[in-house]
Parts: sequence; C-alpha cells; structure tokens
Amino acid sequence: MKKIMDGQHIYKSFDAEKERIKVLRDVSVIIYEGEFISVMGPSGSGKSTLLYALSGMDTIDSGEVIFNHQRLGACGETELSDIRRQQMGFVFQQPIFLNNLTIIDNIVLPAMRDNRKKVKELASKAQQLLEITGIGNLAYRMPNQASGGQLQRAGICRALINEPKIIFADEPTGALNSKAAEEIMGNFLKINQEGITIMLVTHDAKVAAQSERVLFMKDGQIIDELQLGKLSNQTVEERAERVTRKMLKVEM
Repeated sequence: MKKIMDGQHIYKSFDAEKERIKVLRDVSVIIYEGEFISVMGPSGSGKSTLLYALSGMDTIDSGEVIFNHQRLGACGETELSDIRRQQMGFVFQQPIFLNNLTIIDNIVLPAMRDNRKKVKELASKAQQLLEITGIGNLAYRMPNQASGGQLQRAGICRALINEPKIIFADEPTGALNSKAAEEIMGNFLKINQEGITIMLVTHDAKVAAQSERVLFMKDGQIIDELQLGKLSNQTVEERAERVTRKMLKVEM
C-alpha cells in the first residue's frame, strides 16, 4: 500500500507554569492511502496533539512528518496553509461557522481563495455535498437554524469542498447523541469508500470500531494497535467489544 502520511520519532512539549510537559514521546506512525484509522487513549495521552502534529497545525520539537511526499517541517507557513487548505480536510468536535453567512456560504468560503472565478461551480458542488450528507434542504439556512448533528454534517461538507486527500477528525461525534453519531459515522464510511483517507480521534469504542485500524496511546506514546479490517460480516457491536478489551489493557 502507498503511504500518504509518515511521522517518524515525533516529540512535542508544552510549557506549563514552571515545567515543560512532554506530550508526544518518540511517536512514529504510518498512514496508508485510503485507510480509515482511529486513535484512542485516556485523556491527556496525546491523541489530539498527534493529529495536530501530523496535519501541520502544530509545530513539533523534533522528528519528521512527510505528507504526500512533502516534508512539512521544511515548509513555510504560507506553504503549510496551502497544503492544509488544498489537500487536507478538518472536522472538529464543535463545528465553527460564521453566523452571518448561510450554511452553503460557510462551506464554499474555504475554496474561494483558490477559485474566486468559479463561485457558481463551488456552490453547485457544495449543494451536491449537502444532498449526499442528507441536509440539502438546509443550504440557505443560517447556522443557528440547524442542530448540532446537522452542523457537523455541514462541517464534513466543508472539509470535502477542496477534494482533500485526507480528513483529520478530532472527536467528531463527541458532542452528539447516539443517532446523530451514527449518521456522522455513516458519512465518514461513505467518504472513505470513495478513497479518501481518514484519521479520527475518539473516546468512543463504537466509533473506533468502524475504522480499519485503531492506535492506542498512553502517556504520549503509541503502545498498541488493533487491526480490524473493513466492515464485513462482523457487527459494529462485536468489533466494539474487541476495541474495548484492548483499551482496558492499555489503561491498566
């Protein structure tokens, strides 16, 4: 399989009052093109920090991150910004939208920097994404006229508008009820089936169970992983039991 992301010997620390806290300690991880990978671990284990480090959203103390044959550490901030905007998509626990713009305008906005003369095409594409995620009727509503689950689906549309090679999702179902979470995971599975790589951070074993591979972190290191493969004959519940058993061992 072809690598899309290769992080090697990553270290990351933060200053906290009188001490420097090591959040990532010699972390190495490879993500393959088209893979759906989840990261789990106790709070403070470094899950989100790893996501930010791999995506170039945060600088690292040492180590190397290569994305799509590009060494992110060698890129200037403008180049990094272009890579994130053009080749990566981001979905967070709390979707952030500009309240003075409609949902469809929020989705189109990130793509306009590169395609100012193609606004109509972008709007058509955004509408299509909204239809695919089941919220086509919300295009011209304001963000405060949509539920949390609907906004999260709109956030997925925004992440997809530039046809990214990879989507980074940080606790995308964390603030949702179980029904909305299932719908969001259904959207991610469809996206992944179309060949887009997904790296997802989660506390939820049922969410992680729907990915192909689960990395388990503790104290800033990847200490174990679970190969699940594609969803097939096993139910999500059966896979979630395997994830939970592994997670309990990690937390011991």
